[in-house]
Amino acid sequence: MKALCLTRYGSLNYFRLTELPDPTPGVQEVLVQVHASALNPSDFKVALGEIKFLHGRRFPMPLGNDFSGVVVSVGESVTDFRAGDEVFGFLPYSPSNQRGAFAEKLVTRSECIAHKPSSTSHSIAAASATAVITAMQAFRDIGKLKPGGRVLVTGVSGGVGSVAVQVALRLGASEVVAIGSDKGLDLAKKLGAKLVIDRKHEDVFASASGSFDVIFDAAAAYRWSQWKSRLKSNGTYVTTLPSVAFAVDKMKSFVSSSSVGFIGVKPKSKDLKILAEWLESGLTISLDATVPVSDVPQALARLKRGEVVGKIAVNVTF
Repeated sequence: MKALCLTRYGSLNYFRLTELPDPTPGVQEVLVQVHASALNPSDFKVALGEIKFLHGRRFPMPLGNDFSGVVVSVGESVTDFRAGDEVFGFLPYSPSNQRGAFAEKLVTRSECIAHKPSSTSHSIAAASATAVITAMQAFRDIGKLKPGGRVLVTGVSGGVGSVAVQVALRLGASEVVAIGSDKGLDLAKKLGAKLVIDRKHEDVFASASGSFDVIFDAAAAYRWSQWKSRLKSNGTYVTTLPSVAFAVDKMKSFVSSSSVGFIGVKPKSKDLKILAEWLESGLTISLDATVPVSDVPQALARLKRGEVVGKIAVNVTF
């Protein structure tokens, strides 16, 4: 099969079209013909060698986690899927993952996919997977968001931040305050944010009045120590990126009334099924662009430069 693979770390110019052996599904695995993928910051961070633990280290390395496509065949003990089913999901962000979605085919665990809604395109399904499930697990599992909770979200121009407003509201938040810039603010307002704050022209701490049950720092631009006075008792600050500063704040939070957590998203069929229901009921996924797989390096460069609002989908045809 054909795949767009990274040949070594260090540059987005090290992607090459590569011929790889066709994968075969094992026990509880599914072989998927990939129709669409989507870009995430992890793709360029792995390619540049900045964060290597999010993927296996074998070259040539097919990257891309999000995917949508059609089941080709299933392995032993798979009962929920059969050949011809349209499915979507994402590969684990793990050093044990040697597979990638910038490829004609991939094999994945059946627990990492769900049936794609027939009314949803492959591009939208792929673009929704990591982003929405990250926000869902951040609010529900790490932030313990309860109905009526007040939420603040950063990075609303980004893939995760752009869907987080809707996710918080669907999980019962009474009010969402969004921090971002430029077109991301218009998008956040359109998707239900009560208040939008322009980080380029406003003092975000002064403008974000009141206190919050969950602060979801989707952009990983701040620290718990900067926001702890704005968290309610038992409130939680959630970041998408572990760091030394995060570890320091985590230790300090043990003697605080609020807490700090990190969301390491995991593909779970039950969560993808919820996402499928949300897509059918009108969840909006903002696509900045849809690019052919051959243009992934250039699109990743745009993503790295912060020029993207929402998601970039990838049309996986060779």
